[in-house]
Amino acid sequence: MFYLDPMTPSTLQFVIVDIETTGGPPNGANITEIAAILHDGTREIDRWVHLIHPEASIPMGITRLTGIDDNMVADSPPFSERAQDLLDFLGDAVFVAHNVGFDLRYLQAAFKANGLQYNPRRLCTVRMSRKWIDGPQRYSLGALCAFFGIDNEAHHRAWGDAAATAVLFSKLWAKHATEIQEEIGRGDGTSWWPPHLPPDALADLPSTPGVYRFLDETGRIAYIGMSKNLSSRVRQHFNNASNPTRAQELRRKVHKITWEETGSELMALILEDVLIRRHHPPLNAAQKVVGKGWSVEHFTCRAGTARLSLVKGRKPTAVRHFRSKSEGEAWLREVVESFGLNPAWSGLPGMAWSGSWVDNAASRALHNARYATWRAALSDARAKQADSTSVHFPATPAGQLPEILMELGRFRAYRFTTKGGNDEWQYDAGSGRIDAALERYFLGEEVA
Repeated sequence: MFYLDPMTPSTLQFVIVDIETTGGPPNGANITEIAAILHDGTREIDRWVHLIHPEASIPMGITRLTGIDDNMVADSPPFSERAQDLLDFLGDAVFVAHNVGFDLRYLQAAFKANGLQYNPRRLCTVRMSRKWIDGPQRYSLGALCAFFGIDNEAHHRAWGDAAATAVLFSKLWAKHATEIQEEIGRGDGTSWWPPHLPPDALADLPSTPGVYRFLDETGRIAYIGMSKNLSSRVRQHFNNASNPTRAQELRRKVHKITWEETGSELMALILEDVLIRRHHPPLNAAQKVVGKGWSVEHFTCRAGTARLSLVKGRKPTAVRHFRSKSEGEAWLREVVESFGLNPAWSGLPGMAWSGSWVDNAASRALHNARYATWRAALSDARAKQADSTSVHFPATPAGQLPEILMELGRFRAYRFTTKGGNDEWQYDAGSGRIDAALERYFLGEEVA
């Protein structure tokens, strides 16, 4: 049998999760806090921690236990507005929790209520502790923290319990790395592995922003993607529980993977867009132009409410054009979340009244005021964008300096250069997707 060195990070990634709720059965609407820590068995890589607005008042007994009350979550978004971001963070990492069934059931119910699927491989630190740790009289998280001397800064808060569980998991990994791989129920964890890739093909994949390419047996590019976490995203492709047919197709076709770090998520998006239009990879169906595109239009209804609407086709009076309906909806969600608009009046009827809005004069006045703030900020951002001739982004880990060239507010070229260098520009026709990303950057909604 092959035994893992417990001091070596796993080729898998783990996401250690804890949630707090208002009580009651999982129904997709009673989560109050979520903490998720991305881990490699030896150290924390990243974390995702947010308070969540439930769709009911928090009982006093729960407040006494967790310290979370209605006032704390009053300005927090509901799960529906965090769902996709959380799902992206979880990726294909092995789901770890102390009493995994509890946390996973609540999250799966919440994802399902928002039309998303999540069915990860899982590990339970309660079960593993009972199996491998002798001594404690009980195996609650509090008892195990006391047994090992683990400092839990916030007992019964998701972020405190997740951090304590991560320390416990590291202790388990240090002595039982091989058994933990087997505990996952997938042998050595490589049943998802593409058959044409060598065993160490992903060993050096960094957990940083960048662009990756899947090459077929002839060396041609079959797929191009980007992520703020290359390691997690590439693995997610091959173990995609929500689309196993797609995952199987990628496993069959990929023979080699190459990647490059970009220093920022925005630069990764720009480079991905340029490369897809340059190489036309056959598996990048989502990046192809769909029909005549979509437009977001603005108007004032009879009640005097400022409205946005996503319509099919390229309308000359539109606020912005998009290649697909999903791109337009994603842009509208960002606008709604960033400026606090009423979703139902902003082209997102499926999210109607999600922020406790009511249809009265006061609500219309509040929405209109926020809408005016957004339009002013958008006008400002576009003016700054039009005046910019170049934008410098954060350096890559290798010390390269990403830079883009702009002309009349539109992207025209990019380059990666070294300090004092003068590398040639790579010119490109640009796209609406890049323009929309730059608009968010100039609005201050996206950190480069």
